[in-house]
Amino acid sequence: MFKGEMIISAVIFFGSLYLYFESMKFEGHEVYGKLGPAYWPKFLLICLMALSLLVIGDALRERRKKGVEKKETVPLDSGKVRFFLAFMLITLYLIFLGIFGFITLTPLFLILFMYLLGERNKGWILGVSFGITILIIFAFTKAMYVPLPRGQWIFLKFSQFFY
Repeated sequence: MFKGEMIISAVIFFGSLYLYFESMKFEGHEVYGKLGPAYWPKFLLICLMALSLLVIGDALRERRKKGVEKKETVPLDSGKVRFFLAFMLITLYLIFLGIFGFITLTPLFLILFMYLLGERNKGWILGVSFGITILIIFAFTKAMYVPLPRGQWIFLKFSQFFY
């Protein structure tokens, strides 16, 4: 696992660094009091680089603690199965987001994702799912003026009712 963590973290770091320099070329309408088109990509790429450095540091620290292991085996356990299910759920969310729209699909996605992660309190799941959806809608549409996917057909009409 040590080599894999190091390689993947290094690839993420250098890929993010490259994309950061590419994002410096973004041009757009700079309006006073609003963030420009390059702000969020740069912010997220800096966060990604910092997190990849933290993963590298954590892997090095763990290796010093345990010492060098001769052979690592990766058994298929429930954590790995849940990881692949989460990956599939995120992929399906991204595929259907343009059809069903953000406001319709996101609460359902969050409910399924929280259940997959092991949360079983129905009140907590529903409250967090709808609360986060509302928070994101207000943050993106009102504070940052970023349109969210509205969906198609009846889902478009439903989304237009809210924003």
